[in-house]
Amino acid sequence: MAVVNEKSSNFDFLSSLTSDIGQIIADPAMQRVYEAYDKVSQSMRSYLSGQEGFLEFKPPLIGPVTDPGTRGAKQTEIEFYGKNYKFMSSGILYKQLLAINRQKAGYPGRIYFFADNLRMEPLETANTDRHLAEFIQVDLEIVDADHFDAMEVAEGLVRNVYKDMSKHEELLKPIWSKFEDAWGPRGLTPRTEIKVPSKQFKKYEFEEAVAILQSHIDENPIVISEIEERFKIKVNKLRPDMELPWEYEWLLSSMHEEPFFIHDYPRGARGFYDREYEDKKGYLMDFDLLFPHGYGEAISGAAREYDHRKVIPRMKESGESLGKYKWYLDFLHKHGKPTAGFGIGLERTVRYFCALPSIMMALPYPKVPGVFNP
Repeated sequence: MAVVNEKSSNFDFLSSLTSDIGQIIADPAMQRVYEAYDKVSQSMRSYLSGQEGFLEFKPPLIGPVTDPGTRGAKQTEIEFYGKNYKFMSSGILYKQLLAINRQKAGYPGRIYFFADNLRMEPLETANTDRHLAEFIQVDLEIVDADHFDAMEVAEGLVRNVYKDMSKHEELLKPIWSKFEDAWGPRGLTPRTEIKVPSKQFKKYEFEEAVAILQSHIDENPIVISEIEERFKIKVNKLRPDMELPWEYEWLLSSMHEEPFFIHDYPRGARGFYDREYEDKKGYLMDFDLLFPHGYGEAISGAAREYDHRKVIPRMKESGESLGKYKWYLDFLHKHGKPTAGFGIGLERTVRYFCALPSIMMALPYPKVPGVFNP
């Protein structure tokens, strides 16, 4: 793999695996990773289709608009019969439409995608160990639900994967052995078993999570320089009115032994489609789920804003072109109703259960920001 520039990546510890793509794919440990990928996928489908009554749809690959809430990543475009279309960075707008109309047709309003997403992430995200430019997000939507309903499904889904993967420790152990020397340098806790969480996942309001982080930093100021050295970045100051940067998610994740939620982010942190509380202005009915042991965010979700009269000013605030979203606004005006949903990164989930030092190892042909490969 050729790297755009030395600052774009930090894979010294993987150098022996990045010199020959054939050698990488043929490595017995990597073949086990690909098997684990298949088992995680099967576990998710089994839970959603079999236990929870969701119907899988094929997601769109391109469209006139896509999710603008890509947190610093750029969208990519393609000419489609004389019109500019975008590659999907998330199918969030389409899954609302499908779930609502499935319910209108007399079926449960519960749908999901295994969606291919393309996001041109900044070069520096190659150092995070958890960003890909091309990835699969398991995206679902539920009609007549709020964010707490979606969190319940999210916890059930993740817990089901824990249960299923705990039956395959013999598959995972050679993978863990292969990469155990890289865990410490990448800020990951050693792995010896898959332990199914014993209790309900902890829930933190956003402000509570920020306070926990700030207290930890105040008591251990050296942690900032340690983060900068480990990930070769400049850490920005923690702000209570903005999205949590990934390095703070890593820090909070490393302080936990089981998955946990953060919910009620400030309004400026997320997109126009996340519903604002009626009785708590400035805060959104949304959430993230973070894996423990330093692996960071796995899931992002929310209750959706479904009243087009509220969506329009939110779009204007973020500088969106209303004309490009005409079909979506028309749909909300005629058919909008409460929904909630989330997306879980498939490769991030595989990385967690395989204890991979970098998400790039979850795929045989990873598209890492700044790294050219087949």
